[in-house]
Amino acid sequence: MVFYTESMTSSTILYINKDQLEALYKQSRAWKTFGRLVAEKGFRPAMSRTEDVMFLTPEQRCLELMKEHPDIFNTTALYHIASDLGIQAPSLSRIRKRMTTKQ
Repeated sequence: MVFYTESMTSSTILYINKDQLEALYKQSRAWKTFGRLVAEKGFRPAMSRTEDVMFLTPEQRCLELMKEHPDIFNTTALYHIASDLGIQAPSLSRIRKRMTTKQ
């Protein structure tokens, strides 16, 4: 399986395959702890995102995103934001328009 990674900002990305990770786990208990911590750190946002999609409206998800990342609409294409929110770009435009008229 091939994955491609694209960053919207300057980043350093480290890749490790499963075999390499298993070898590190065998080397030391510290690597096992590290692996568990990385998995936990990745699980929390994934679970939160799943719950948000299930229980929040698209407008509520948009407001939460704007609270966490106030400049996101200045730095990120709308179709990326819409995808992250689990909605279509035209829906995001309508939500933004409604939010603007409410203020």
